[in-house]
Amino acid sequence: MPNGLLETIKDRLGLNLLQYDIEEHANSIPYSLGGMSLVSLKLLILSGFLLAQFYVPDPERANQSMHYLMDQVYLGWFLRGVHFWSAEVLTVTMILHMLRVYFTASYKKPREINWLTGVVLLLIIVNLLFTGTVLKWDQEAYEALDHFLWTVEKMGIFGLPLTEAFAQGVPLLSRIYMAHISMLPLILIPVLGLHLFYMKLHKVSPKPDQPEGGRKMPFSQHLAYLTRAGAGIFAVICLLSLLIAPPLGEKAILGMEVTKPPWQFVWLYALENLWVPFLIVAPIVLTLTFLALPFVDRNEETHWKKRPIANAFMAILVVVMIGLIIWGSVTTMTHEM
Repeated sequence: MPNGLLETIKDRLGLNLLQYDIEEHANSIPYSLGGMSLVSLKLLILSGFLLAQFYVPDPERANQSMHYLMDQVYLGWFLRGVHFWSAEVLTVTMILHMLRVYFTASYKKPREINWLTGVVLLLIIVNLLFTGTVLKWDQEAYEALDHFLWTVEKMGIFGLPLTEAFAQGVPLLSRIYMAHISMLPLILIPVLGLHLFYMKLHKVSPKPDQPEGGRKMPFSQHLAYLTRAGAGIFAVICLLSLLIAPPLGEKAILGMEVTKPPWQFVWLYALENLWVPFLIVAPIVLTLTFLALPFVDRNEETHWKKRPIANAFMAILVVVMIGLIIWGSVTTMTHEM
């Protein structure tokens, strides 16, 4: 293809907008975790679209349809494995991405809005993880929903739209399914678009020890690096899908409480053993803390050595969360909902 025609096509498609310079340190794992998360999210959406063709969002048939997918549909077990492990990998890379942003103070001016959209994305992903867990409609799913319903009932009128009584005649499982495949993705896509827009606007944050920015490279080189990293993420997800089947129990027995939540929520399980209202208080406090962060920490200092209080706060939070996850994994529930 002649160079002139190629340049014309690039210009008409807007591909030339990607030809800008960014710092070379963008081509490193810590600064590419956001791109890796995006790869996992794409796999999650694609595999979820295919899974939706086989799922029946009815309390009497939901669990049966999952077993049918795993046992009867050609490569259905692998498809569900890709969906499950994409969510697991996304959780890990997203958390590591936020920690990198925090410890490099990349949430500070002028990137406050990007931090806020990142927190909103985290909340949406957490809700997708929860609703995805419930859709299995096995014992773990039923108990997770039972804890959720207890929580929203304590919220009074604000929790009413999330209860079974809000739309009588329509199974709550069907409404959760619609939230999982439509409402939450419809919120996710524009927020993700804003997140990427502000990343393009403010570019990759400089390293704390190079506040003026380091050596530059074309953005196309960063795209090539992200492509290789994405291929690695895809390979890991496929390997995990081949080797480890995601958990799936039989249809729930109502009134029993014998399971524990997935590791992403087991820290709440541990707090619940200390004080049941932590189910409501802990997520709210954690969310408000993250949202307030760029407005509370107004200091322009970004180097981690000069931010001992901020770093100590996050280090303690991480240690406490890991401790709660371990404790929740080995402890026994001391009460029933």
